[in-house]
Amino acid sequence: MEMTRYQQVPIISYGYMNLRDDMRLLMTQLAYLSQSYMVSSFSGYGNSEAVARKLYGLPLKFKAKAELIFGIPLGEELVTLLSLYVVHLQSLVNALIQNDLAAAEYSAQQLCQNGNDISAYYARINPFWDEDQWRNLQNTYCQTLVEEAYALKAGDFERELDVFDRLLFHALQMGDYLADGIIQYLTVAKGASSQGWS
Repeated sequence: MEMTRYQQVPIISYGYMNLRDDMRLLMTQLAYLSQSYMVSSFSGYGNSEAVARKLYGLPLKFKAKAELIFGIPLGEELVTLLSLYVVHLQSLVNALIQNDLAAAEYSAQQLCQNGNDISAYYARINPFWDEDQWRNLQNTYCQTLVEEAYALKAGDFERELDVFDRLLFHALQMGDYLADGIIQYLTVAKGASSQGWS
């Protein structure tokens, strides 16, 4: 396909790029801190409690960004749902350390169910986030995270590297979907306010 100088090229605004970068950063921080927590816990190297504190700080960061964007207080439900991710991750890791496979399986199920609960919440606060799409993204991320935990526990570091690559990819996909939904929401809100609908 040949392009002429008169064809329109889609323009991506700096605002969108910054928002997308912010959402991607939050999601990759989640993936990296989750991996760091698991590595520290399984190996005894480092300070898993310090990493857990950083993980628990991410929901507050996300809530602050979301309230800025949506312009309304979101309450504690969002922070609770996002914090439960850390609780279930810690439960999964502790169960694997104790070689309690039944407890590990239960924690993995709770972790994935938490992803479904987050998906439902996101769909409620933004009509441009589809709950089924969120469930797909969250479940894929969760299954990959659980696979990461089992690979680390088994000391299968070659497999863990491949799994972590996929975990990062899924985190970036979630960051992109977060940004896309927010941009759509803001575009409609801006259009409504310019037409006197707000």
